[in-house]
Amino acid sequence: MRVAFQGDRGAYAESAIAQIWRHPVQHIPVPTFTGAVRAVYEGDADACVIPVENSIVGRVEVAWDALAAYPGMQTVGETLVPVRHCLLAPKGATLQGLSSASSHPIALAQCSRFFESHPWIKPNNMFDTGGAAREVADRGDLSLAAIASGAAAERYGLVVLEEGIQDQRDNHTRFVAVVSQRSGLWRRTHAIRGATSVEEDDPQQIAEATRELLGQIVERNYLELDEIVSVLFTLTQDLRSVFPALAAREMGWVGVPLLCASEIPVEGSMPRCLRTLVQVELHAPRLLDTHIYLREAVALRPDFGGS
Repeated sequence: MRVAFQGDRGAYAESAIAQIWRHPVQHIPVPTFTGAVRAVYEGDADACVIPVENSIVGRVEVAWDALAAYPGMQTVGETLVPVRHCLLAPKGATLQGLSSASSHPIALAQCSRFFESHPWIKPNNMFDTGGAAREVADRGDLSLAAIASGAAAERYGLVVLEEGIQDQRDNHTRFVAVVSQRSGLWRRTHAIRGATSVEEDDPQQIAEATRELLGQIVERNYLELDEIVSVLFTLTQDLRSVFPALAAREMGWVGVPLLCASEIPVEGSMPRCLRTLVQVELHAPRLLDTHIYLREAVALRPDFGGS
C-alpha cells in the first residue's frame, strides 16, 4: 500500500498515516497538497493523507482546493493528530543566537505568540515542517532553526531548543485519507477464501491445518481480529472427527461467529479438504493478498501461484 503525503520525512502527516493504517505501508513524500492528490489520481500512490482543518487556524484552504481539483477522489477515513511544535536547531545552537525559524506557513501561523516574544527570530516559509527540519540539519548553520515535531528532531539529528511553542496547548490537525473511486479501495468489506488438506481424518491434523490456514490469511492480509466479521468452514465428507471452528476458538477467535458445514460430495473432488470463507471489514483501505491455498489444496487454484 503506497500512501502519499505533502511534505518530507518527519512531517505530522506521517503520524496520521500511522494512526489510520495499523499495518506497514510505503510513505511517499510529495512537495504539495495537489501533488499528493494527483499521485492518487494518476496511480502513483494508492491513497494520500491531507490535513483539512487545524484547531488554531481553521480550514486548510489549500488542501481543500487540492481535493476539489480532482473530483474522482473519495474520503475513506480521518484522524486527529496532536500538534506539538518544537523549535529545532543543530547541536550547539542557542535561542539567543538564532536569526530565523523555518516551517510550513500554517505551522508558523500556529506559533505567532512565540515570534512576538522572540522578535529577533524571523519566520521563514517552507513547503513543510519535515522539509524545514531536513534543510536546517543539512546546512548546519547555528543561526537557523526549524519548527517541526519531536520526531523530526530525532530523524534529522537536531536538538529541541523549545518544546510546545504553539499558541494553544491543545493544538491538533484533522487529516483525511483519500483514494480514487476507480481503484475500488474505498470498499471496506471483503471475502477471503482459503483451502488446505490433511492426510487423514485426525482431530490433531485438522486443528493444525486450520490454525496454519487462518494464520496465513491473517498474516498475509495484515488482518486484526476485530476486522474479521465471520468465518465459514466446509469439510469434505471424509473429515468428520472434529469441527475446525474449535481450533479457531483456541486461537482466541471467541467473538467471531463461526459456522461449519459439509461440502457437496462431487465425484472426483479433492479428498480430505478443508475450505474457509473469511468475511472482513477493514479499518482502513488496503490491498489484500486475499485467497490462500496450502498443502495439496494448491492444486485447486494454481492461478494463485501456489500461494
